[in-house]
Amino acid sequence: MKSKFWGPAIGCAFVSFVVFMGVLEKIFDSLPPSRVHVLGYQVAGILGFVGIAGIAIGIKILKKRQLLGAGLIGFFFVPVVFAILTFIFGP
Repeated sequence: MKSKFWGPAIGCAFVSFVVFMGVLEKIFDSLPPSRVHVLGYQVAGILGFVGIAGIAIGIKILKKRQLLGAGLIGFFFVPVVFAILTFIFGP
């Protein structure tokens, strides 16, 4: 199970990191600093909820479809980490 879990999970986490960094950078690059502060916490909250839901779905289907479950867990782990870091350190 480990070989079927960690490869897709880490690969999807890397893809998720690249996608989210590109999208978030384009969103926040053109905004003034005061708007970034307010919008940053809102986006972090949304990313946190979506990430937790994606991980829960990945855990639920992990036994039936290991590769898909591992991919979902890996992909949605990154938004949860972004949300936690945003709430700890600020936007």
